[in-house]
Parts: sequence; C-alpha cells; structure tokens
Amino acid sequence: PAQCYYEKAPDGSTDRLKRWATKSWNIKSGASPGFHLRTVNPLLEKHLAKFRAGVEGESGEAPSILVPLCGKTIDMPFLCEQSLRVIGVEGVSRPIFELRSEQRMRLKEFRQRTVMSQAADGSWVEGCAFEPADAFKGYRAGFVFKKGPEGLGYYSDGPAVWRGKVRAGSRSMPLHVIQGDMFEVTPALVAAATFEKRGRFDLVYDRGSIVALPPDARADYVATVDKLLRPGGRILLVALDYDQAKVPIDPTGRRWSPPPFSVPEAELRRLFPASAWRVEVLERHAETDLPQGNPAFHGVEVTEVAYLLTKRSDSATSTTRICLYGVAAVSAAAAAIALSMLRPKE
Repeated sequence: PAQCYYEKAPDGSTDRLKRWATKSWNIKSGASPGFHLRTVNPLLEKHLAKFRAGVEGESGEAPSILVPLCGKTIDMPFLCEQSLRVIGVEGVSRPIFELRSEQRMRLKEFRQRTVMSQAADGSWVEGCAFEPADAFKGYRAGFVFKKGPEGLGYYSDGPAVWRGKVRAGSRSMPLHVIQGDMFEVTPALVAAATFEKRGRFDLVYDRGSIVALPPDARADYVATVDKLLRPGGRILLVALDYDQAKVPIDPTGRRWSPPPFSVPEAELRRLFPASAWRVEVLERHAETDLPQGNPAFHGVEVTEVAYLLTKRSDSATSTTRICLYGVAAVSAAAAAIALSMLRPKE
C-alpha cells in the first residue's frame, strides 16, 4: 500500500521522497542504485524513431519530452542529442548533483537551482516565499527555518528548477530538471519554470517510473502524466511483468524490494483505457539483469515490455460537435424562414 511506502510528515502532509533519499540513493559515494543504467537504454535507442515519428513541436520548435522520476539517467542528454527538448522530474537532490558532475562535458550551464514559489494569486514565480517567525514553530513541508535575506523565518525550498543545455549538431537543446514531487507537478508549474510555456509535452518517456510506484499510487501517477501530455502525444513506457506473489509487497514498506513492482499488460490497459489511449506492445523479452543482481528476484522469471501509448486527440470530437451544432443552427434557420413564408400576410 502507498501509505507504507510513503511517510507522513509531522505537519500531516505526505512525504513521497524520503524513501528514495534514505534507501535508493543513500549509498556510498561513486556508487549508483541498481536501477541506474550506465548506458543509453537499448529499448529507447531501438524504438525512438517510431516513438517520435510525425510528432512536431509548437511553432516549428523541436518536440518536448518529459522524463518522470529521471534520476541521473544518461538517456536525457542522449534525447537532447536527438534534437528533442528535455525536462526531467526528480525529487532527490543527489542524482541531480551527480547528473551535473557526470555529464559536465555534455551538459552546459547546469549550475544552480532556482526555487519556485506561489504568489498570492496562485501563479508560480521565481524566488523563495518567506514567512517571518521569531522562533521555530515546527516542521513545514517545503520550507526551511533559517535566518536569510528577509530575516528569521520560514523560506520555501521547493519546487525548484535546474536549467542547462546539450549540444545537438549545430544547435543546442535545453535540458531542464524540476526538483520536486512528480505528483505535484502541474502544467502551470512547467510553464512558469521551464522552456515549455504550453505546460504540456509532446512526448513522455517512462523507464523505471510506473514500476517504482506502489500499486495504489498508479492511478494518481497516470492522472498527473495525462495532464502534462497534449492530445495526440505519446508515451514510451517500459514495464516489468512477473509473478508479484513471488516478490510479495511488504505491508510495512521496510523491505528494499519491491520496487520494482510488476505491472502486467492487463493492469496497464486498465490504467490507460482504450477510450482515451491507443496501446501498442512494441517488444517483450526476458529481463535477466534484475534476477541476477537483486537477491529478492533470484529464481523469478521477469519480462521487460516496451509499450507505445498514444493519447487520443479530442480535436475530432470537438470538430464533430461543432459540425453538429452548425447543422442544427442551419436547420433551425431554414425552418424559421419556411414558417415565415407560410405565415399569412396581414
């Protein structure tokens, strides 16, 4: 259950990031979690052409792509080098620092984070929000108590954005990372913090995201991604399928594995129903690295499956509705004219 993998903060809010900071990324310096690939994902390389075929950005811009729960994946600079504009979302600071360090020859101007805060009207603006306090009055989610430029009090510490760029041939492609909780990322935040002023993306690349979430958090994740993807946009999603009973979910949430959780095809089709999504299986093959590298998966048959999901466009529905309204209006006008002609003259 999600409540076992997430933690309730002292102020009653939900901390979905602590588990990753204290377990997955709480490892010795120079090491990487087991889910981090040191090379570009072969499934991404293999299916990228089909994934992006025919997808255009707005006003001649290169397509934009969202990478949820991005960590420090090398896939992001690779996507930039394929002439895509990239935005990752990561809640833990360590992988962002390591991305900056490890990709410093490719990723330029990725120097510091810019904190975002909400103005009185609810819009997102750059800079910290500040609430004065003469003493520490308890934990507050998203704030730190300190003496800063405005004096003693609570300063907002997130979400934040890191902005950089990667060379792609004769031009540069932006690579931004939103540091924050993926479930709290909205189109308004994206539009205010990053280059994607529409607040919605042309593409989403999910490798290791949905499988990292406890089952009862998946629907909220899909709803979040849905809001961030434009109609007609696509998702390249890589999932794992195995017998969950062989790697049971720990009701206390204390065990390291799972995640990754099993997301069978039937579950994926439930989350992405045919009424709103086209679901295509691109490839499925045996995943051998996980059973070899994670003791919890020893002897478990794991299948890795790549899906191409296309969000159905609402333009056809809107067009049909407009046409029907137009026909109805013309019919009504014609009927009114006919009646006027039949009405006896005074």
